[in-house]
Amino acid sequence: MSRPLDVLGAPGWGEVDARGLVQPGTGEWTLDWWVGASDRWRRASQEAAVRQIDAGAGAVVETRMKVPDGDAVQRVWAVAASGGPAVAVVEVGNDAATAFAAALVVDAPGAPLSVGRTGVAVAGQAVLAWDRPPAAAAVGHEDVEAVLSGGASAKEGVSKPEGKGRDVAALVWPLPHTARLAVSAALSRGTPPPPSDLPDADAVARGWQAHLDRGARIEVPDEGLARRIRRNRRRWLGRTGRMETADVVQLCELSVRLDHHGYHSDAELVLDEIAARWTTEAPAERLEAFAVHHDLTGDEQVAVRSLEAVAEAVEAAARTGAAVPVAPVERLLVAAGQDRAAEDLRRLGLNPAAPPADGLRAELVADHGDTLDLAPGFRAAWRGGPLAVYGLPTRFGSLSYAVRWHGPRPALLWELDCGPGLEGVILRAPALDESWSSDLPAGEALLAAYR
Repeated sequence: MSRPLDVLGAPGWGEVDARGLVQPGTGEWTLDWWVGASDRWRRASQEAAVRQIDAGAGAVVETRMKVPDGDAVQRVWAVAASGGPAVAVVEVGNDAATAFAAALVVDAPGAPLSVGRTGVAVAGQAVLAWDRPPAAAAVGHEDVEAVLSGGASAKEGVSKPEGKGRDVAALVWPLPHTARLAVSAALSRGTPPPPSDLPDADAVARGWQAHLDRGARIEVPDEGLARRIRRNRRRWLGRTGRMETADVVQLCELSVRLDHHGYHSDAELVLDEIAARWTTEAPAERLEAFAVHHDLTGDEQVAVRSLEAVAEAVEAAARTGAAVPVAPVERLLVAAGQDRAAEDLRRLGLNPAAPPADGLRAELVADHGDTLDLAPGFRAAWRGGPLAVYGLPTRFGSLSYAVRWHGPRPALLWELDCGPGLEGVILRAPALDESWSSDLPAGEALLAAYR
């Protein structure tokens, strides 16, 4: 399975596969890594002793390959080059006790490839750059295969390049114990700067964490689930930079997920892209995306801006009989000053869609008319552990609550920052205590013993 290399604020994206093979979103070339130890060359894409982890909610992908006396370590992260393309930084380090040779292999099937003093070009377009040039390089299948497939030992090094026009190249650096090498790889058209001009892995991880912190904060007792939440959020945010590769259904799903987790400005960008598509496809999904955004933000400007797209989707839903979120769409139309359109919507008698019942958000909150359920999908495995959400957007306003335990009894603390005209909401927690409810916007309660 590949992990995405997404960047906010620059065109382009890429992927890292489970063994560290890097590929830009265009698919024009790949970058593999090999290690020449004292006994033989090891190709990460073929070795069994390869494992991978991620850090910074997946912003930095680390791949380790077993070599004599330790590990060879590759780390990959993506950044936005100033005024240029999205760029991946590929770093290889020696965590073994003895020195080895590290090779980066560029494969660009059918495209002319050349190695210069400062980097590698595919079809005349720079794709790799470095600060420290390789000790040697081989260009063309014969030379590369001779060196990296057993024709020469790791100790013998590699031949010098003999010309241009061939579509594979190997670049080799000697790496003593603890040494590192890095190259930058362009993920879209544009010349990549050398890696020393780009943020390091720690800075990228901190930057992504700052982006993630813009959304609602969710704390669950299951650390595996917590990691998936962080990773999924990063992927959703990253997809806003490559919306042109998604169809309308995917865009609608992305917008809803972003809004559910509090990334409203990012969802607004996706909604603008949906409205610009002018398609009759997926009317239910489009109406859900626009209605969810309005319900969770109350943004009348977005509601007005989306009126044409909403009207077209309503017409398509009426033709096809699609089930749509009738009440939320009606609220959007009223907020946009389209009372007559809201009346017309009611007269159409559209098939109302059921509220979503799956996904993490459905486990954390659900609204039923004037009632807001807290933790409706509480899992038995969470019993005794801390559960909390902060700033979770709801139709009634921003919701925060926490569940703490006093023996078998859960204590519930909550605060609902109600929007204008939305007071008088009834709060319940039926999965924890069916008998409890409150109409207070903030408070705390010791619930019945959890069974």
